[in-house]
Amino acid sequence: MVGMIHTSIRLFMSGTFQPHGYCYQWNAGLVWLHVISDVVIAVAYFTIPLTLMFFIRKRRDLPFSWMFALFGLFIIACGTTHIMEIWNLWHAEYWIAGIAKAITAIASVGTAILLVMLMPQALALPTTNQWMKAKKELENEISERRGLELHLRRNESTFRQIAALMDLTHDAIFVRNLQGEFVFWNKAAETLYGWRKDEVIGKTTHDLLQTVFSEPIEQINAEMARSGYWEGELVHHRRDGTTVIVSSRWAMSSDEGEPAKILESNRDITKRKEEEGKFRSLLEAAPDAVVIVNDDGRIVLVNSQTERMFGYMRSEMLDQEVEMLLPDKFRGKHPGHRNRFYSHPKVRTMGAGVELYARRKDGSEIPVEISLSPLETKGGILVSASIRDISERKRAMETIRQSDEKLRLLIQGVKDYAILMLDSEGRINTWNEGAERINGYRAEEILGTHFSKFYTADDVAADKPSQELTIAEQNGRFEVEGWRVRKDGTRFWANVVITPLRDEFGQLRGFGKVTRDISARKKTEEDTDLQRKEVAQKNAQLLVANNELESFSYSVSHDLRTPLRTIDGFSHALLEDYAGKLDDEGKSHLQRIRSATQRMGNLIDDLLNLARLSRASLHLQLLDVSSLVNSIVSDLCKAQPERQVELQITEGLKATADAGLLRIVLENLLGNAWKFTSKKPVARIEFGRVKCRGISTFFLRDDGAGFDPEYAGRLFGAFQRLHGLSEFEGTGIGLATVWRIIQRHNGHIWAEGMVGHGATFYFTLDEPSPQGAQI
Repeated sequence: MVGMIHTSIRLFMSGTFQPHGYCYQWNAGLVWLHVISDVVIAVAYFTIPLTLMFFIRKRRDLPFSWMFALFGLFIIACGTTHIMEIWNLWHAEYWIAGIAKAITAIASVGTAILLVMLMPQALALPTTNQWMKAKKELENEISERRGLELHLRRNESTFRQIAALMDLTHDAIFVRNLQGEFVFWNKAAETLYGWRKDEVIGKTTHDLLQTVFSEPIEQINAEMARSGYWEGELVHHRRDGTTVIVSSRWAMSSDEGEPAKILESNRDITKRKEEEGKFRSLLEAAPDAVVIVNDDGRIVLVNSQTERMFGYMRSEMLDQEVEMLLPDKFRGKHPGHRNRFYSHPKVRTMGAGVELYARRKDGSEIPVEISLSPLETKGGILVSASIRDISERKRAMETIRQSDEKLRLLIQGVKDYAILMLDSEGRINTWNEGAERINGYRAEEILGTHFSKFYTADDVAADKPSQELTIAEQNGRFEVEGWRVRKDGTRFWANVVITPLRDEFGQLRGFGKVTRDISARKKTEEDTDLQRKEVAQKNAQLLVANNELESFSYSVSHDLRTPLRTIDGFSHALLEDYAGKLDDEGKSHLQRIRSATQRMGNLIDDLLNLARLSRASLHLQLLDVSSLVNSIVSDLCKAQPERQVELQITEGLKATADAGLLRIVLENLLGNAWKFTSKKPVARIEFGRVKCRGISTFFLRDDGAGFDPEYAGRLFGAFQRLHGLSEFEGTGIGLATVWRIIQRHNGHIWAEGMVGHGATFYFTLDEPSPQGAQI
């Protein structure tokens, strides 16, 4: 401790040393020169570290900043040595000065060593020129970036403006990258397809829209690669599943010469395609050949009638000059006519008043009519030529001309009819031999005069001739019968027909008048009318007589029943009460008497029924005929259950008739069929309906005894029998009753048959009978 204190005293005490001032002999100038110089150096040395420390704090990013701190320490130590030099001018503190210099020496050596070690790294730092060059490059890069940013801002602004403009267009516009993914989608696309922009961005175009291409996609891509553009028609699917046909235009954008994106513009042409389809359908349905030609005279469209008329395939005519369809003699002048038409296009008929001809592929020529219609399109004026082959018309006109000539000759030679032509005022233009014979005038006497010359004075005063022309003009025909006057003043009864004559435009050109002298027919009709009245009077008398006869028949038939009942009753009593007293022959006689009275009773019943049919009123209604037949057949089967009969009855047959009377008809017909098949072990009866000469007809067919067709006319007469009582019982009234009931229903009945092969009866109800079938 004492040693340390002693050392400190030695350091801070000058001891025996002399201040430097003595060395300078206290020369004031020299002393102050050293003082001032050391003060300035010390201040400078102390200022440099402070500046370096300030710089290091402000620039913490500098490399080797600790080297600057060590160098600052070295400078401070150097400044301290200069301060000690000033101090030691008056004080001899050389130990402290030495220590300060030792510290300075250590700092300087350390700084020097570290500086040498850092020199390679320091040398690797850019030079000033390099820094300046780098600075300039940086400034240039900054400038370029600023320009690029400005360009991008301008492009972005332009893009937004373009996008806004694209939203204004009615066409659906979208942009896709080379992978087919949407990168832009305008509002029209949203409207057309139904998807919003945010729903489609990033999705694949053709997958979303399910595109149907008009040509292979490979060809489209090849065209895009070659020209950067493609145009055509596509079919797309909307969001709701419906399809839309679009006219599509593709354009490819490039980035530094390389393909970048594809802009696609689509216009909805669905309605236009539908209209084009209708137009083509109308064009194909046109009865005439239609050829559409552009202003260069080349064919752009034809219909199927053109192919049939000219014999060319459609592909052979398209884009060819229209003169190919003209005969050689017209081809040279036709382009001039065509050019004149294009200079003043309007709808008109070509070559009015001139015979026109067209040339087929095989070289043959045909007469035609041509109508021209201009069509204004975006691509210029097109002309539609409707071409009609009038070969048949020409032949028909020639035939008509020949027919007219024959008709003229025929009319001229007709002698039973007065055939003449009148103008629209009623003046006579033509006159034939029949008119001369009937009316008494020669042609030179009557031509040009008014046809009222043939009417009576009363008819002329009543203006009947003019009225008849007016009615004929309005109704298309007028026919009348009346008195007409000859040249000699005599009258005849005439049938007159007046017909208006019009041209192809419907304009009245005159009248045709045909007059026939029917005086003889008039007299015959008068005689016939008189005879008809006489017949009607006789028919009325006959009707009264028939009614009286029917009443008499009814009365007689009714009165006969009383004695018949008496005879039958007493003969029956004899058989019962006196059977033991009568021999077999007597009993046989009585039995025959009873059978005869019973047959007489049945005959009277049938006569009464027949009489009632004429007086009974009809109650018509819709009846199920099949059901009625089944009911009657069921009764027959119950009456004779031992019979074997095959029945074939068509179900569902209906007719309008009186129920009671129709049942009588069917009972008689079915009863006859049942009766006349009784001798067959297995019989067959069929009922149905057929069409007989277009008329619905019922039939009943059996395979029984049949009849001789020669006597078919007798079948429906009263008391007419074709078989004896020993063969088949009956009165002969049944079919007469059937015939009368069918007649009352405005129907008809007839029969067909062969002996041993059965019979078929046909009948209709309230319908006309087939011709020749009525009996």
